[in-house]
Amino acid sequence: MEESFDYKYKISLIGAASVGKTSLILRYVKNTFKSDLKSTIGTNFMLKPVKIEDAARGATKVQLLIFDIGAQDQFVSMRAKYFQGSNASIAVYDVTSLDSLHAIPEWIVSLRDVCGNIPILIVGNKTDLAGQRAVSRMDAEALANRFTCMYDEASAKTGEQVEAIFERIARACLELSCG
Repeated sequence: MEESFDYKYKISLIGAASVGKTSLILRYVKNTFKSDLKSTIGTNFMLKPVKIEDAARGATKVQLLIFDIGAQDQFVSMRAKYFQGSNASIAVYDVTSLDSLHAIPEWIVSLRDVCGNIPILIVGNKTDLAGQRAVSRMDAEALANRFTCMYDEASAKTGEQVEAIFERIARACLELSCG
């Protein structure tokens, strides 16, 4: 029998190649981590049921349809199609790569051209590589503020904050749905 949900939300993960979008999704949905993943070709998606507890509403059953958008240049023309129907997005960069942070604005502009002003959470991934860090939290938060986005950091490898970032984006969707 198919499970029923109060809401279903499409969450698109965007960002440069090799920042860990697929790893974040696999950690969240399957609680696994593989250090030798291949680049996502085009797009891929996974489903995750979530129960969001809230004092005002009680428990709300939400189905997240999490889209992993490939970053290769040959898929740029397809991005608008992949973005369609997104309720929110997680824009991922690698804390050890300044270039990956600098790629975020282009992704956000492209996404908003298609989806309007949906909730976006910018996430600095790979916090487990603190010794190689190239992007300060302050600089990343400034970028998030410039684009009116939420901000957080996580590690797909250790699992630190992964559950929290997906719950945060699901709550942002729920707040829009319920007012």
